[in-house]
Amino acid sequence: MSDRPALWFPLILLAALAALTTWLDFEVRSNLTEAANRDRHDPDTILHDFSTRQTGKTGALEVTVKAKTLRHFMDDGSTEMEAPQVEHRDAKGNTLSVHSDRGRSSGDRKTLEFEGRVTLRQGGATKSPATLETSYLKLLPDRRLASTDRDVRIQSAGTLITGHGLDFDMDARTLKLRSRVKVTYQPASQHAAKVPASASRRPDRRAAGRRSA
Repeated sequence: MSDRPALWFPLILLAALAALTTWLDFEVRSNLTEAANRDRHDPDTILHDFSTRQTGKTGALEVTVKAKTLRHFMDDGSTEMEAPQVEHRDAKGNTLSVHSDRGRSSGDRKTLEFEGRVTLRQGGATKSPATLETSYLKLLPDRRLASTDRDVRIQSAGTLITGHGLDFDMDARTLKLRSRVKVTYQPASQHAAKVPASASRRPDRRAAGRRSA
């Protein structure tokens, strides 16, 4: 197949989330309180209902990052997020969004983890709709890698792929499902409403009566 959105669309995720690590460095570290106790794992910065946007070279919106709550911890520099949402939009209007129940960034910003109900959605003018669902996703932005050791469900137009464990490499453009892989093709005809044959053959008695009058 020349168009494989179900396999290739997650690779865009790493580029989209690079903006999140940049934002964490700029926004959170600029608000650090040096008086915080580094010996305790307590948040020194808490942000509620925050939202930030990043534009591209042309000024067009590229990435939006939102979360219900963000907590930064002085002792290890880590950041925890509740209900994080990341959306990437390209020049053609295509979008890739990432939603999860919880998110965490390591202090060195080299590891991002999403947990709970993790959902990736792709859509737009030139990209076929596709959705990836799992309960955990680990990303290494610097190495351009992502993985999970949980069940994975990838749905695109006409194709459903399920498996256990996933690894993808953006540079090598490879995606691997580790085990229990199942691919189901779903023709459009399967989604069409089915009309009982008996109903289609049922005579219209009122019309017949009018014709005989």
